[in-house]
Amino acid sequence: MPASSETSEQIEAAAAIWAMKDRPLSAEDEAELREWLSGDTRRRGALLRAQATLSSLDRAQALGPGERWEGPKPLVPVRLSRRDLLIASGAASGLSAAGLAGFFLGRHNDKMTTAIGEIRHLPMSDGSVATINTDSSIQVDMTAERRVVDLVRGEAWFKVAKNKKRPFIVVAGMARVQAVGTAFSVRRLDDRTEVQVTEGTVKAWQEGGDKPPIWLNAGDTAVLTPQGHVTRNHAPQAIEDALAWRDGQIALTGQSLGAAAAEYNRYNQTKIVIEDPELAGEHLLGRFNADDPEGFSDAIATAFDADVRHVDKTIYIGKKN
Repeated sequence: MPASSETSEQIEAAAAIWAMKDRPLSAEDEAELREWLSGDTRRRGALLRAQATLSSLDRAQALGPGERWEGPKPLVPVRLSRRDLLIASGAASGLSAAGLAGFFLGRHNDKMTTAIGEIRHLPMSDGSVATINTDSSIQVDMTAERRVVDLVRGEAWFKVAKNKKRPFIVVAGMARVQAVGTAFSVRRLDDRTEVQVTEGTVKAWQEGGDKPPIWLNAGDTAVLTPQGHVTRNHAPQAIEDALAWRDGQIALTGQSLGAAAAEYNRYNQTKIVIEDPELAGEHLLGRFNADDPEGFSDAIATAFDADVRHVDKTIYIGKKN
């Protein structure tokens, strides 16, 4: 079989585009894909790896609510279709898979910003994949020596293409996270940076601090503070729940209603206000679409017999009856 002059990184990036195309493919796309696969023996393996990456995003959809906490009343989860796993959009429109052709993160000083309610799943020029959460911004700088992503704000999950000669580093304020070939998320907050590893191993440290780097394996989480404090925990199920946003969902595993409302407010222009402190302290269990505050509020009204009022772009949840 003939070989192309493409680099491995270019092949991986092109494979990510093919993996994200809607199925079934059109006759024209089928013919183009067959021709592309026949042009280089490396392409078929790259396509399989890209499809496996998407399958890892599908995995959380199959998870039901956890059984380790008994909620006051069951809340019925709402699920997204498989098409929505790639791009889940709320208040802002997402980027369709078909529209990704020719777009790669990783040209010199590329920047990507998502609006409130927008989640983008995008290939990078080195063959890695970035999934960017709501109201987030990243700055990507690829050089021959290293790959650097500056998480300006918000949260992103990365599936990193292996390249030992070009370290992949995420910068979040003073926090640093380095990987070679792995998958992990980084969330930047005002008072801390959270790291969650879903595959492989990463190194995390605080720039300018006096503590040595820590190594995190799949299922590990870490919190780094500007003061140099670093804590680590092994919690694979908690990671699956925390990363439900990749499916456009919010996983509630015992959080208070007040905390759940704050999470919904991250993803929507329509805000939820809990007027009753007692109700705000109730605990919840279930999975809901992140872009459906109305459906979530209706479920709360049913579960707790609470009053719900809609005023402009605000949903007020009142006292339990």
